[in-house]
Amino acid sequence: MSTPTIVEEHGSFRLIARDGRYAVIEQRNGEVFEVRPGEGPRRREADTPDGMARVVAPESWSGEAAARGLFDSLKGRGDGLARTIW
Repeated sequence: MSTPTIVEEHGSFRLIARDGRYAVIEQRNGEVFEVRPGEGPRRREADTPDGMARVVAPESWSGEAAARGLFDSLKGRGDGLARTIW
């Protein structure tokens, strides 16, 4: 398997790709976290290419449209929260 690449970043969220599959992760303070809406505690790894690969559960890799939809949804909620806080 290849090393994940960052396709797009917005705030703390990243859309990443690996071997033609896509996933969304979150980066904070030198660590990356899996993004699985509605799930319990999230796995985390160091913010490295290997960490990005390990933090995404095999079933969380998807097609680009599905991953981009999640990424866009998270971007929108993050912007709304930022406007509320500030």
